Amino acid sequence: MKRTIKRFPNITILLVSILCAIIAHSVVLYRMFDRGTLFTGKGDGIAQMIPFQMYLYNKFSHFHFFYDMDFGIGGDFFKSLSYYYATSPITYMNFIFVYIGDLFLPYDVTDPVFWVKNQIFISIIKLTLIFFVTYKFLRYMKLNRFASFTGSFMYGWSTSYYFFTFTWSFFSDVMLWLPMTIFGLERLFKERKPLLFIISIALTLHANFYFSYYEFIFVSVYFIYRTLFQKESDILNRKQKLLTGSISGLLALMISSVGFFTGTTSYLMNDRTLPPIKLNPIIDMVGFYNLFYDGYYVVISAVAVIALATFALYKHYDYRLYAILSLIFMIGSLSPYFDSFFNGFSIDQRRWIYLLVFTTSVLSAIYLNKLSELSIKSFFISLIPAALIYPISIVGHEKFLIWLIFIPIFCLFIGYYIYNEHRLSYILTHVTIFIMTNFFVYGYMTEQIDTLHPEKERNIDYITSKEYNSPIQKRIINEIKEHQKPGERIDWQTSITHNTPMLQQFNGVKLYSSIFNKDIYQFYDKDLNITMDTDSNSIYYRLGERANLNSLFNVNQIVRVNESITIPYGYERGNLYAENDLSKKYYVYNNTHPLPFVRVTDKVFDAKDLKQPIDREHAMLDGVVLNDAKAANSKVKPTANLKDNVKESLRGASLNGEKLVVTTENGGITYKLNKDKIKDTKDLYVTMAIESKTATDYHYVWINEIYQSRKPLNDDYRRFNPVITLKVKASDIVELKLKPGTYQYKLLGIYGEDYEHLKSASKNQNTHLFKKNKDKMEITLAKHKAGYVVIPVPYLEGMKAKVDGKDAPIMEGNYLMTAVKVDKDAKHITIKYTPPYFHIMQLISILGMILTFFYVRRFKLKKIKA
Repeated sequence: MKRTIKRFPNITILLVSILCAIIAHSVVLYRMFDRGTLFTGKGDGIAQMIPFQMYLYNKFSHFHFFYDMDFGIGGDFFKSLSYYYATSPITYMNFIFVYIGDLFLPYDVTDPVFWVKNQIFISIIKLTLIFFVTYKFLRYMKLNRFASFTGSFMYGWSTSYYFFTFTWSFFSDVMLWLPMTIFGLERLFKERKPLLFIISIALTLHANFYFSYYEFIFVSVYFIYRTLFQKESDILNRKQKLLTGSISGLLALMISSVGFFTGTTSYLMNDRTLPPIKLNPIIDMVGFYNLFYDGYYVVISAVAVIALATFALYKHYDYRLYAILSLIFMIGSLSPYFDSFFNGFSIDQRRWIYLLVFTTSVLSAIYLNKLSELSIKSFFISLIPAALIYPISIVGHEKFLIWLIFIPIFCLFIGYYIYNEHRLSYILTHVTIFIMTNFFVYGYMTEQIDTLHPEKERNIDYITSKEYNSPIQKRIINEIKEHQKPGERIDWQTSITHNTPMLQQFNGVKLYSSIFNKDIYQFYDKDLNITMDTDSNSIYYRLGERANLNSLFNVNQIVRVNESITIPYGYERGNLYAENDLSKKYYVYNNTHPLPFVRVTDKVFDAKDLKQPIDREHAMLDGVVLNDAKAANSKVKPTANLKDNVKESLRGASLNGEKLVVTTENGGITYKLNKDKIKDTKDLYVTMAIESKTATDYHYVWINEIYQSRKPLNDDYRRFNPVITLKVKASDIVELKLKPGTYQYKLLGIYGEDYEHLKSASKNQNTHLFKKNKDKMEITLAKHKAGYVVIPVPYLEGMKAKVDGKDAPIMEGNYLMTAVKVDKDAKHITIKYTPPYFHIMQLISILGMILTFFYVRRFKLKKIKA
């Protein structure tokens, strides 16, 4: 056995790492097999992470990489999901093995159950790699095997790893890239070997732009410290460190250019308009933010607390370095401004915490390696902070966590080892810390995660239920799809996720994601003023129940649970379905005024001439709206504003100028309209500017049957858009109902819609054919006039059109859609999308790999000659 270990040390370490990763996941595995509990949360995990993985695998496994109209209402899913999984090397490896397994094994990759189980398997593999790399790094720092193993375990199986993997599984990828990068940097300084550093930086930059920012800050500080303060083992001087470090970083950037450029441009194309951010200068130490005891974001080990107070070891270079870094992070964690800094001076998100876990784990490993240098006196002095912190935390949190019992045990073993350097006591110290770390994470799991994410809301039964993805729901969608024409959409979602279209694989009108094309929010907020059911910054869904927009985007089926009073005009009820237990009934509504997916028009409207959302809808129905005054040849008659003929009366409210004070629940304003003015009207478009000035909780804007939920004013994800347009059924009585509070308010207009434009447009059917083939869309035109071909898919820079084999002008039409100019003889149109500069980035990446080969070879040749 000893000979085998010496002969194959890396294989031995890898096997031990696998075993430890399985032990670390033992409770997760037991819960999965015993009661189907998932290693993911109800919110972002089930609602976002699982649908994204399923969606991307479906695309990538069919060699479809960039654009599709089923990504929300359409877009570049590769770029938009680069924040999540689209550029992740670990995801690529996972998909490759899933693809190979799918060829030979009987699992269903379209079933979310497979992906939640796969997430546990990937977590075990990822944690194995984290253990292995961190162990190798610590051994490179001349630490003994026990200290290296314990330090790697404390870092890998930490509360931050559990929190990251549970909440957003891709987040914990960065916990692998970090030790690889620092390991590579140390090899560069000590041996003039740049390859590992280049690979690590390249993987980090390619994997995730967001975490590249975190890594850049940390690695820059580490690099500066290591350059300013020379270490005896360094063979590079300061000038050489700067030169080789800069060249290595540049080569890594070149290699990662595809992923890094994609992630950067996705961030730049996004719109995260936020309300003013008000931060308290100091955090609340008791609660989510306690670093030492029962914190939600991170809890650092008691070993690190003792190590930080062991000043006798600060004389060692590495110990001092990691202690300083740990103290900087700990002091910074006292203020939300530190969180905001790491989040690009935006919302104060505490996602940098893995950096603190890394520095404290390395510090703990060095501490355990140098116990023999300590005296009993210095050891007892180092226990003082822990003796104060934990009793205070017990009282403050009003709970005793089981892992506390291990602190006096390993302290006794450490003290005994310092006293007589007994090897058994040293081994037992590490064994105790290993066991404590498992209980440590188990306590976090039960006290924090299970409290916020009850197991009954994140198990296999739950995700196969009517709340998420039941058999009857899949049957409804499949039956609708059987009769759909290309491009038609379904308005449907379960109660859990707006990403239901990804789960059940249909064209929808919803997306829940942190990043997507800002033109979509421009379309929703400014151009068409579409009011969603909630004012969230990470979601868009539905089209304000407006029949014109539904027809323009080919939303020809709507599925609702129970009968709905908010169904848009022109939809008639079709089939009725029910769950087996009859607890839910599903109604399918069909559009009686559908429009062709491909329309050719010679009527052009200038966007600058159209002032109101309703007039913009009419222009889109009659022709195409362009940002081109020279091309315009038509006008839309403005819809009459009925506001001036409205009589207002207050209910449980007072109005002083634009200040509306509501004193009773559902108080507000009643508008009385002239019946003669709306006798032919089917719906009313009510436009107003309204914004709460006092809401500390969820509130609402409620007009007749249409209800919008609004987030508290201090919510990080509240989307600030005070001007709204709500479509309600025509009535001479319109009631604005609000929650008690003070509002900034102004009625801007009330417009009547008789749908004559929609009825006229729906009569103009045609036989143009549309076909989608991965990133390419093909249109075969029947007889038509010269003008513009318009299709309801979002236009993106990077789209190119060919008409009958020749390049043709392609542009944005109807504020968001894609328009191609054609003459009357055009027969065939091909629209293809490739992200801008994508091929250039590929060339830069290849060039970076070639240069890296020669750069590394140059160092090797120098070493051989020496």
